[in-house]
Amino acid sequence: MNRNLQRRLATGSNAALVAVIMVLIVVFGYVLLEPFRIRVDFSATQSSRLMEDTQNKLRILEKDAIPVKITAFSAQEGKKEAYFKNRQLQDLVEEIDYASSVVEAEFVDFDRERLTAENLGVTEYGTVVIQRGEQRVDLKDRDLFRHVGKGADRAMEFLGEASVNRAFSQLMANNTRVVYALVGHGEMNPESREPDGLSDLGKALDQEHYELKRLDLVRDAKGGVPQVPEDAAAVIVVRPRVQIPALEQELLLAYLSAGGPLLFAVDPGGVIPEIFGRFGVAVPEGMVLDKLLVFPFPDRPVPRYRNHPITEALASETLVTLVSGVAPLQAAVPPREGIRSATLLETSRDGWIERGGELKGGNALFQPEIDAAGPATMALTLELGRDSGLVNRGQGRVIVLGDSDMLSNSLLTEGPGNLSFGVNALRWLVGDDGRLSVSGRPSAVRKLALTEEDLGQLRWVVIGLGPLLAMMVGAAVWSSRRGR
Repeated sequence: MNRNLQRRLATGSNAALVAVIMVLIVVFGYVLLEPFRIRVDFSATQSSRLMEDTQNKLRILEKDAIPVKITAFSAQEGKKEAYFKNRQLQDLVEEIDYASSVVEAEFVDFDRERLTAENLGVTEYGTVVIQRGEQRVDLKDRDLFRHVGKGADRAMEFLGEASVNRAFSQLMANNTRVVYALVGHGEMNPESREPDGLSDLGKALDQEHYELKRLDLVRDAKGGVPQVPEDAAAVIVVRPRVQIPALEQELLLAYLSAGGPLLFAVDPGGVIPEIFGRFGVAVPEGMVLDKLLVFPFPDRPVPRYRNHPITEALASETLVTLVSGVAPLQAAVPPREGIRSATLLETSRDGWIERGGELKGGNALFQPEIDAAGPATMALTLELGRDSGLVNRGQGRVIVLGDSDMLSNSLLTEGPGNLSFGVNALRWLVGDDGRLSVSGRPSAVRKLALTEEDLGQLRWVVIGLGPLLAMMVGAAVWSSRRGR
């Protein structure tokens, strides 16, 4: 064998050996590291990552240690949007399967694996079957996708994660719990789609397996003895326009005494339920303002979250809850016996309770001789024990909000943190503390929060610096041309 051939064989064998070693290293590394793999979403909106609420529910499912089986069937092959639907659905089930040890998820080709579909009784393309023990939830294609826009802007939107999220809620709750919204005194209507309605809150609660219903203690009684329905998980009273009659307030107190939770939302200068005095809660005269506000609205101070389970997830995600025209709240000091209060939202130290006086540039100013210095409380919680004399069984929970708009259709979906705050408030009220988290995917819209000093600096930059730079550029151009 000549030397040239030997050299070629040696080089080839060395290359083959190196290739084999590299393949073995890759295979060994994959086998070794696969159980510890990490996924990172670098997108600006974090759209490829499971929502915090979904992750929270998966953690709850893992604690119960009951296996969950998700079987997702493909869309009909050949259809225009089949690829998009299959890609979105397959990515979702893979992400859920990866994120939880108790969930087994698989994507099944409906046409090629008809036996699997027949065993599950599935007859439609794009169906998702979620099973947990003897419980089962089926999601149809219309639950997972919808068209948005018109004409050339018409597009397909994927709702799969929200639908699966709702299915998890159904699997974790045997029955739908009912939240009643009191009406009959000018309160916000839970069925209204107008800006001052609560229909968006109802949709959000529906995702959590709660049903928001009207409660008219007079008309619903139908001549009988009025009472809060036995299936009430909570009762909310949002912005009454007239004073609630004494009889109805006593019915609410009777509901509270049996462990029923209550939520009240009031506005500055509005009607304050008389039972607030029983809770040791006062609503001082005036409106809450702050130097830190949502530009360009002077009546929208940016709330600061206090340490509480309801706001913990929102604080960690730095999601702002929008408020508009806030009434100040004040818990009794010292607290009433058997009642423990906690602040949810408050202003910064630069906030105050505005009670009139001079304006500067059309904006209110803190005047110590008239106004009350902050921080001012915007929302608080109350936990009532038996020694309070108001609760006969268990522990009573009450939330008082100084703003009703934050729960309305006008702000609920506009504010990055409003939806999560509203849902978490209801979760906490009914005792679902383990499910407190960020609801839905945080909005990509960011609100500009500025102090009065920031606004002043911005005004001088626009009015002064802009023209000055233009003059300097003009002078430089004029000087260069003159010297030619």
